[in-house]
Amino acid sequence: MPGATITTNPPALRRLPATSSPEEVLSVIREDGGVIIEKIADPAKLDKAWDEIQPYLHAQKHTGVTFAENTRRITGLAGKSRTFATELLMTPLYQKVADLLLTKTTRTWWGFEKTTSTSLPQLTNSMAFWLGPGAKAQGLHRDDQCHHTRHPAKYETELGIMFACTRSHKANGATNVVPFSHKWDDERKPKMEEAVSAELEKGDALMWSVKASLSKSTLPNRTNRLGSTYHGAGHNSTDDEYRLLLAAFMTPGWLRQDENQYLSIPREVIESYPEEVARVLGYYVSRPYGGFVEQMDPIDWLKT
Repeated sequence: MPGATITTNPPALRRLPATSSPEEVLSVIREDGGVIIEKIADPAKLDKAWDEIQPYLHAQKHTGVTFAENTRRITGLAGKSRTFATELLMTPLYQKVADLLLTKTTRTWWGFEKTTSTSLPQLTNSMAFWLGPGAKAQGLHRDDQCHHTRHPAKYETELGIMFACTRSHKANGATNVVPFSHKWDDERKPKMEEAVSAELEKGDALMWSVKASLSKSTLPNRTNRLGSTYHGAGHNSTDDEYRLLLAAFMTPGWLRQDENQYLSIPREVIESYPEEVARVLGYYVSRPYGGFVEQMDPIDWLKT
């Protein structure tokens, strides 16, 4: 990126209270690439989610693929923890920011009528990240690969949140984030000295745009663009601390989900969830007709 400077003393991520408006949160994400929201989650709900995933956590063997040794990850989290799906994923502030960022409305002709179609966000994947002593740092990366996003891109494609289920600090592997890297093109290589640790107390969350876009209005000066924020799990240098983060990622309803929610979450689990949760998990029609079943809304089809 011509004229780019590399800093070895990057600024810390800004912190906002959970009482902030969705517009305030989105403004900081657009400027910095990510933001820490303090006390957004009830510790009691985090403890309950932790209890619900215990059987999956301890039954798992490390595969050595993607994540470091002494790390465990639970995929399909929304189907394995009811508390996560119905409480944490549905946190109003997160869902409202996702709506602002990812909802898409278009107008097209249908015969002689001009019709308006709105596609709402959906969950693209959910995971628990349990980082153990000695786990090495992840390489800094952008989560763009599924949708083959190139930067600058045309559309927003994802909004992530990680809830701290335990204290997350530099020594036990807090997530490394490169502020402002969402403004970079694909040629600039991230360096670890450009990253900061997203340190969280239990109940805090990191929210960031992991895939993003360049709007037409920003094309002339190329100064106000969004793109994926580089990040990666940190190195756990402790002897006895485990760091647990519960993560969700939302994507536009018109894009394919990273994780196949329809196979990763059993039908009986979906049917037991409130309808608003099932819709966020992808059981709805992305207007005008994306995702229908027998020409029905999936929610209605489940009731047949």
